Amino acid sequence: MTTEEVNVFVEQFLMLVMASMTPEGEPYASTAPFVRVGNDFFILVSTVAQHGRNLLNSKKVSLLIAEDEALALQPFARKRITIEAAVCEILREEGAFEEMMILFGEKFDSDLINSLSGMRDFHLFKLSALGGNVVMGFGKAYRLDENLEVMMQISGQHQHAK
Repeated sequence: MTTEEVNVFVEQFLMLVMASMTPEGEPYASTAPFVRVGNDFFILVSTVAQHGRNLLNSKKVSLLIAEDEALALQPFARKRITIEAAVCEILREEGAFEEMMILFGEKFDSDLINSLSGMRDFHLFKLSALGGNVVMGFGKAYRLDENLEVMMQISGQHQHAK
């Protein structure tokens, strides 16, 4: 497994799954379209939605990008990448906000992005990779560093029930 293979895998997706925490400390899973720049994942989400409110109050989130179930040869070995990430809001006043809206418009419907970005409840968040894991099949699990570079293969002994 190479870092380039990880990048190719991630770039084929439009959506990610994220697990955030509610203010009450409860886990909450949701999805969001994303734009990736380097090792950062940018999402534009509403704070009317629970995940938007969670991200305003949280410093960390877990991301999942997974192969389509219909394409998976074996559900137990479904290809996937899990990323631990730091959360940072990009304010409208920052130059990066407009730059990211251009990139969102190139990847998604630009009219829709213009409309959403004009709504005050929509916030832009940068989710910066802290590390992660990638699984490409049975016996093909790897640890990733904060640059999403493959560090080492994860190995262990399976234990059989007695």
